Amino acid sequence: MRAHFSHRRIAALFLVCLLGQGWAGLAQTTQWTTWTVADGLPENEVRTVFEDSQGRLWFGTRHRGVGLLEDSSWTYFTSQDGLADNGVLSFAEGPEGQIWAAGGGGYSVYDGSTWTAHSSMGSLQARVVFSVKRDHRGHFWLAGNGGAASYGEGTWRSFTQADGLPHRVVHAALQDRRGDIWFACRSGLAQWSGGEMRVHHPQDNFGSILEAASGDLWFGTRGAGTLHWDGSNWIRHQPGPDVRPHLLDSQGRIWAVSDRSGAYVYDGSQWRRLGQEDGLASDTVFDVAEASDGSLWFATAEGVSRYVPGGNEK
Repeated sequence: MRAHFSHRRIAALFLVCLLGQGWAGLAQTTQWTTWTVADGLPENEVRTVFEDSQGRLWFGTRHRGVGLLEDSSWTYFTSQDGLADNGVLSFAEGPEGQIWAAGGGGYSVYDGSTWTAHSSMGSLQARVVFSVKRDHRGHFWLAGNGGAASYGEGTWRSFTQADGLPHRVVHAALQDRRGDIWFACRSGLAQWSGGEMRVHHPQDNFGSILEAASGDLWFGTRGAGTLHWDGSNWIRHQPGPDVRPHLLDSQGRIWAVSDRSGAYVYDGSQWRRLGQEDGLASDTVFDVAEASDGSLWFATAEGVSRYVPGGNEK
């Protein structure tokens, strides 16, 4: 059993993934590798994965803090190193390479040598910060169990139910390219536009927000599928399952995660599902990220699955 691994590095054996030869069905020709504690992860239940601008991979776990993979070596961080909590749910990178880690207890910022924990989002106190995102302007958006807040140019701005949010629990927040601010709440999707708050689909529990290069927005729910907003119309995809878009990849595809039914990918015309039978470590998928080499990393309840696309994939 591992104890505290602060700043101790161990060599990690990289597993070689061969490229596929093209596909008729996505899962048939992709190459998969599963990483677990045996390969260096601090815990098998990984809630989030992130590649920073230096090509380092960050893994946030449910109970065992953060694992950092750099140059084939691992470094581990826990609350003893300054993390707000050992449960980490989301990462983002600052303009000077700082790493923001959101989760239990608030959020923490790593400056390259030291973690600094924060229990508040400006004037808001949050027991849990579910997500941290950096928008196209470079502002950070944090969403938690007391509301949401943005941080940019040294200033905090907060939003709560007093401002019209339909629920105090906010799972994600983001300002889009049009200037509207969106909040994925436990009950309803809120849109701050023109100085007023509008609530859409109040019956749904929203869990994610993704903006496409076109400016279209995708919202994931728990139990009611995915909603697509093109600026004028709402289009519901995948009605029924718990499907939450998390990633727009370099080929323009949308990747979504779910609690019990694996991962989904949308190529602009159809959805495909990937599950354990295709190579995922678990059908409970919390996050997905694309690395600079084109590989995709899935954070699951039973480890991290790395997927290398086939050479002829379109």
